Amino acid sequence: MTSFLVLFRFVGYGLLLLTLFDVVSAVIPPQFSSPGWQFQTAGGFVERSAVPLIGFILVFYDNHEARKKRELIVLRILSWIALLSGVFYFALVVVFFITPPTLNDMSQKQVTAQYEPRIAQAKQIQAQLGKAETAQIENLMKNNRVTGTDPQVFKSKLMQEAATAEKNLTTQADLTNSGQRTALFKNAIKWGLGALVTGVLFVRIWAGTAWAR
Repeated sequence: MTSFLVLFRFVGYGLLLLTLFDVVSAVIPPQFSSPGWQFQTAGGFVERSAVPLIGFILVFYDNHEARKKRELIVLRILSWIALLSGVFYFALVVVFFITPPTLNDMSQKQVTAQYEPRIAQAKQIQAQLGKAETAQIENLMKNNRVTGTDPQVFKSKLMQEAATAEKNLTTQADLTNSGQRTALFKNAIKWGLGALVTGVLFVRIWAGTAWAR
């Protein structure tokens, strides 16, 4: 039984070491001025929070009676690290509260930049067709090898196609904005609640390991 408990602790230390590697990898290179980096990095911490939690539980499993003095020093440090981790995850809740509006604005600007030129082009085509004389329409028909069609009918058809294209592009832009906004706030709520729960669990681990301090 003792060797099995030692295995528990060994695995726990391994999980905490892997967590350290993840933390270093996530924050290097740092981009603290980027809301997107803050949001995604904080979300990554929440998504991987189960690993350090399990690691702490395994390391602290069983009492201190069978521990060597050197390990008790390590456990004392880890107990305080659990408290700091809890505070850290509580701080992440703030990140999920303040960054989504900024990220949503940035996302909308990107979508606008993507669709606006095409929407403007469709509007421009409608305006040009509206001012076009019959001779110009006939020329356009000739260049496109269109025969057997009244110029005004052809003009109306082109204007309708341009108007449809404008409407479709506007709808696509609205749907893209709506989808990205929903996904953003959905993740913010999910990760925010996850950070809150994780913070409480870390504080609970700290409170339950008073014997190590």
